[in-house]
Amino acid sequence: MDQDNAPQAAEPVKQSGFFSRLMGVYFSPGETFNEMAAAPNVLAPIIFLLVLTMGTTLVFSTKVSMDQLTEQRTQEMVDSGRITQEQADQQKEQMKKIAPYMKVLTPLIAVITTLIMLFAIAGIMKLVSMMIGTENNYMPLVAVTTYSLLAISIITSIIFIVLIFIKPIEDFDWNNPMGSNVAALLSVIGMEKLPKFLKTFLSYIDVFFIWRLALLAIGTAAVSKKLKTSSAMIWASGVALIMALIHSAWSAIFG
Repeated sequence: MDQDNAPQAAEPVKQSGFFSRLMGVYFSPGETFNEMAAAPNVLAPIIFLLVLTMGTTLVFSTKVSMDQLTEQRTQEMVDSGRITQEQADQQKEQMKKIAPYMKVLTPLIAVITTLIMLFAIAGIMKLVSMMIGTENNYMPLVAVTTYSLLAISIITSIIFIVLIFIKPIEDFDWNNPMGSNVAALLSVIGMEKLPKFLKTFLSYIDVFFIWRLALLAIGTAAVSKKLKTSSAMIWASGVALIMALIHSAWSAIFG
């Protein structure tokens, strides 16, 4: 056989590195997520996300005292009638006893919570995929979730750290610290006395939440078979709506 006519071996698909993928999530998410279907490579982004979470939480716990947080939250519960002033004072005393440990525990709790949330979101995406008959694998969904969370968290962490250094701590609403949603906008224009359910629900109409949701939808479609991005966005929005309603109801009942 003529050597020139011999079949050529397929060249291996080139895989982008961690930072290349991260930049791709911002500027070409469809192509970037599509690569993750065959090569999730989740270790580096997970480590980076957890380090970012711990670092941001450490800065927060160093800058903001536990007394300030306790004061604001207990006062909110007193004002809403959920607890008496005497109960609020008791809670403050209890928090003072554990405050020294919280500077260590808070970053660890944040890291563990982030890790659980990451795999839970990917699990929900997998469950919904099975319900609608779409084929995909779990680890690519973990990769999509990790990069989506990381890409948005980098931006929100930078903004948050800048805010806690330039804005008086007592002016923060710790239930809505970023102020990037409809609930915060209504508070600015003097409509802060909203029912707890409505205020929590409107906090989900948020620039960064919607951006994160869009990335998750694009990524899920990219690593799945026969799933359009528009369909993925509809399903993702439906799941987000259910979660927002549950969280809003919980906040209204339990604060």
